[in-house]
Amino acid sequence: MMKSKESKKVKKSYLKINHQRHGMIIETRDWSNPVLLIIHGGPGFPLYPFMSAHNVDLTKQYTVVYWDHPGTGLSGWRNAPTIQSLVDDAYQLIQYLRTEFQQSKIYLMCHSFGTIIGTYLAHRYPQYIATYIGVGQLGHVLKNEHRILNQIKIFARQEGDHKGLELLEKVRLDYDFHENKYYQLLRDWYTARYKLGFSSRGYSLFKMIQVILKTPNYTLCERLNVLRSGMLGAPRLSKEMTRTNLLDIAQEIWVPVVIIQGVHDLQTTLEESRIFFEKLGSRYKRYYYFQDAAHAPFIDETEKFLFIMKEIIDPHVT
Repeated sequence: MMKSKESKKVKKSYLKINHQRHGMIIETRDWSNPVLLIIHGGPGFPLYPFMSAHNVDLTKQYTVVYWDHPGTGLSGWRNAPTIQSLVDDAYQLIQYLRTEFQQSKIYLMCHSFGTIIGTYLAHRYPQYIATYIGVGQLGHVLKNEHRILNQIKIFARQEGDHKGLELLEKVRLDYDFHENKYYQLLRDWYTARYKLGFSSRGYSLFKMIQVILKTPNYTLCERLNVLRSGMLGAPRLSKEMTRTNLLDIAQEIWVPVVIIQGVHDLQTTLEESRIFFEKLGSRYKRYYYFQDAAHAPFIDETEKFLFIMKEIIDPHVT
């Protein structure tokens, strides 16, 4: 750990929650900074390797806690959590962080699948959350997937890709779309082709594997855990996710909310995140469009992302 207050300090920590070991990386330049808990997506896809690889540094304003879900990275890979168990784990983690850093509330930033966990937390425990930040916010998951398929068809039609369009027209989406390997292959191929997946710059599977294998502060075993969870996924969580509709509780969320959305995101669509935003009951809510970004605005437009994250805790920033 570095001594200077202005230098980044990194702490790797393990915590027992609900009889399971949970791992996290904590980074800051000042331990008195407001705490920002980051809940990753996937399922099984931690953000720390990618934030670190692209120098997305939030430590000037926050004490940043990167939590790996059970079954992911620092928290092993054999566990099979449910959405409810993840919400319960996150609640316990929030209580630990409040006590450890002597703060009454924490900031909560969630990405993709993580926005399901974060939305439930904001709904159930508003007294402990200073601001909820949804990056790639989900709403009605099945409707979101229909929007993805329809947009891919539009692009294929515009490109004159008649063979591809013929294949896409055969797809029938229902609540078990996560089990449709035919559709998943088509979806992955087209989002990669049009650079509408993780990054608008394009982000190949090979590059993702490289980033994960070079992750600092992880052991080799923990890096391999990320690859296992990322490749194998979490069937139980995926099944629950496809049946999730966060629009049912959005109007009952009263904490301050910030939504950060890549315009070119075809994982969590702009339209569905906007519908969620409009239904929010919160009096303080902000929606930020990232015109040159896909599913990872923090990578595609890092400077803008950092500015907004600073603005959240410093309203005098203009």
